[in-house]
Amino acid sequence: MTALQGLKQPDSKTVNLKTLTPIHTGGIGQYGEQLHPSGLLGSIRSFSCLLAAAIGNQKFETEVWGTTTQENHKNVHAKKVALSWDVTQLKTKPLPENVLREQPSLQDATHKHKGWFFNVAQEGDLTLTLTQRGISKADWHWQLLLLALRIQILHASFGAKDQFGLGVITTDNLDKLPVEKLSPSIVKDAMTNKPNLRNAFFAEIRFSTPAPNLFHECLEAGLHWRAHLRNSFRKSGDRDLRHYLFGALGEYGSAINVSAVYPLNDKESALRVWGVLPHTTTNGISRKVDLNRDKILNRIKKALENGPQMPCSPERIDWEVCPKNNIANWINQLANL
Repeated sequence: MTALQGLKQPDSKTVNLKTLTPIHTGGIGQYGEQLHPSGLLGSIRSFSCLLAAAIGNQKFETEVWGTTTQENHKNVHAKKVALSWDVTQLKTKPLPENVLREQPSLQDATHKHKGWFFNVAQEGDLTLTLTQRGISKADWHWQLLLLALRIQILHASFGAKDQFGLGVITTDNLDKLPVEKLSPSIVKDAMTNKPNLRNAFFAEIRFSTPAPNLFHECLEAGLHWRAHLRNSFRKSGDRDLRHYLFGALGEYGSAINVSAVYPLNDKESALRVWGVLPHTTTNGISRKVDLNRDKILNRIKKALENGPQMPCSPERIDWEVCPKNNIANWINQLANL
């Protein structure tokens, strides 16, 4: 055996993925003409840090994803995980330039809806390989990363414009991401200075009909649901809360993501709604959201239960929020463990 043959190979996990709704990662002018790995890395980093913050693991972000500035006299170091994407099977998906512009059903006496604007995105099959580069298993960092990725695939979304229908990905081989169940013994108090998964909700709205054949119809249906949710907060007159939850140019990104309709099988379809409340921790409105989170979640759930009949009346709504106790069990259930 040569010296090279005797070297210990790093732990790698490879999973084959496919888009349920096209994925978008920006680019020049936010055009979306290709998939940018940095955009996907940022999405996975953000979601995995939500999980780490939820169980009080304060070292996860810097130990796994690296540091860019020197803090507390500690050295700057690179990330300890490598992400490799095979996107050669993706195809460019033209999207409608404007969706639901001045749609009568979205207007009210004080608001004229301008619609949503799109360029192109990517759809098809892609492969992700995660390679461990010194991540501590003893600190559960590698396991947390895999747990978070499983949850993101099953319940959330990837990339940009996921608040407007894009970025739902699935896999037929989730077993390619094997991981231990999260142990209650490592769960600590959530980090209050960062958004975290304890403040998340996940909903899947299921329909007993196939997804529309044309994607622009799938996109329109999801955006009708988004508009319905936003308008349910418009009626309360709380402008700051509505903007914080659903985004406002120059003020906030959206805390709530609503997918386009996607196929479950030949006979059924669904869309996802998920978010983190609060999704920032730097101002008065985020503190207000934190204090009133249960009330806000109940309003979202009731609005979903009385949502648009698109593409048809929902067959059921699967709703998930973090319980007060047994957080580890909830996280394991989300990860399908």
